[in-house]
Amino acid sequence: MTSENSGNATSAPKKAVLLMAYGTPYKTEDLMGYYTNIRHGVKPPQKLYDELAGRYEAIGGTSPLAKITDDQVAGLQAALDRDHPGEYVVRKGFKYIEPYIAQTIDEFAEAGITHIYGLPLAPQYSVYSVENYHERAQEALKKHPEIAYHPIRSWWKDENLIKFWADQLIAMKDLTDRTDTKVIFSAHSLPMRIINGGDPYLDEVTNNAKTVAKAAGLRSDQYTIAWQSAGRTGEPWIGPDFKETAKDLIQNGGISTIVSGSLGFIVDNLEILDDVDIELKGEIESVGGKLRRLQMPNADPLLEAALEDAVLAAE
Repeated sequence: MTSENSGNATSAPKKAVLLMAYGTPYKTEDLMGYYTNIRHGVKPPQKLYDELAGRYEAIGGTSPLAKITDDQVAGLQAALDRDHPGEYVVRKGFKYIEPYIAQTIDEFAEAGITHIYGLPLAPQYSVYSVENYHERAQEALKKHPEIAYHPIRSWWKDENLIKFWADQLIAMKDLTDRTDTKVIFSAHSLPMRIINGGDPYLDEVTNNAKTVAKAAGLRSDQYTIAWQSAGRTGEPWIGPDFKETAKDLIQNGGISTIVSGSLGFIVDNLEILDDVDIELKGEIESVGGKLRRLQMPNADPLLEAALEDAVLAAE
């Protein structure tokens, strides 16, 4: 195995960074298999499949997540090659579509890698969701005992990532300073039973929002925290929902413009391009408001710096 961006090293790297994410269908034909994997091998009913297919169709057929992840791999590889030439190789591994986490680990083993730094592309830590990436990696490593695994968990505090979000808010200070504007920071909701069981996710997201707000110079009355993309399981999830929050602010709180900052995500994925750009926007406009959305980090140099910091801190 070789790296497209491995520099001029004379020997193969012994350290690898495994960027881990949910994954996304590469084309429409991949959707059924992808959805079946998410459902632990159970094929979805046609109604659920059609619903998910409709969401992808609404954003153009597929998500740009796959390409963005490739760009993140290349960007982190370039950063590490610049600062630590020849020491690392960077690859991706997905939960629910190829290349699977276990497949990438097998490739690392074949290449003689002795240390893997597992980095989920989710800044806030959750035992329920993020830890599962590490569990999958460690399960795959049982047949490669010669490889040491270094799990990277929470990395939202990185100054580069905070700066990425804060800079956008600072640039729109004329808007956020208006009394009819409110910033809504959001993240993917989780079932409340997870939080009640001691999961740190809610606290991490809350502290993330407060830290970004402080860095951007926002007062406490200029922003709020809400939650998005909750599952339909019939049990309570973290709330309030960001669509209901936005509508209430417009209808009852004297707000006309909502600024959306989805701090729980770092890419333009389905939860951003559909849940925010289509659903949230539609709900806001239905009650006479306007939506402004912060751009996602995607493959921004500040994100690359944050990822590099996370790897080096795990050394």
